Amino acid sequence: MDISVIIPTLNEEKRIQDCITSIKSQKTKLTYEIIVSDSYSEDKTVKLAKKADKIVFAGKGIWRGRNKGVEDSNGKVLIFIDADTLIPPNYLDTVYSVLKDDSIAALTCGFSFSQSSKKLNAAAKLLNDYFTFRYLVGRGTLSGFNIATTRKVFDEVGGFPDSPLEDGKFGEAASKVGRIVFVPEPKVITSSRRLESQGLHGSLSYYLQLMLTTDAPDFLKGVNPLNYKDYFPIR
Repeated sequence: MDISVIIPTLNEEKRIQDCITSIKSQKTKLTYEIIVSDSYSEDKTVKLAKKADKIVFAGKGIWRGRNKGVEDSNGKVLIFIDADTLIPPNYLDTVYSVLKDDSIAALTCGFSFSQSSKKLNAAAKLLNDYFTFRYLVGRGTLSGFNIATTRKVFDEVGGFPDSPLEDGKFGEAASKVGRIVFVPEPKVITSSRRLESQGLHGSLSYYLQLMLTTDAPDFLKGVNPLNYKDYFPIR
């Protein structure tokens, strides 16, 4: 198997079908599987995810869902897509091609929001520019709604940690193995619900914390990151 696409879920009945459909719409000759790793949803998520190749169950915590998905996967390349995210038809081919470079440990692709407004478009541009800048200065950052790595790197760093900002922590560990790359195109489409829930200030605070997790982990020791309690339920 070339690729395993892992979707961690918790009460995602409104989004899971569209996510799976976007994955199944890939224009590729690569072999891949779709694994939904559910945290015992109380809605119809599991029933609506029946088009996935596998449905597995993990305790709550997106880190646990991702890791459990990997346990039951077979792909050489591991892709983690959030249930509120859609990937374009060339996503798998692009990611797989980039990760053929052994110097690259993990990557994140650019994004746009599913809703459009001046505020949302400006926020998306700001965040894409931020990821691009960090990559260009050799401080690449991963964004949890679309992360790709190899099984070799995943095993070497021990998977996602039980930690706030687990995507940043995973990226920090992976950066010791190889480069973290930001791929501006193709762009995934992700929900703006985090920004709508937390506001622009709250969302930017999250990415600041993600930066500190990567660049200055000692700064966050013993600190409960702002908005984490609000952020957890929508993951």
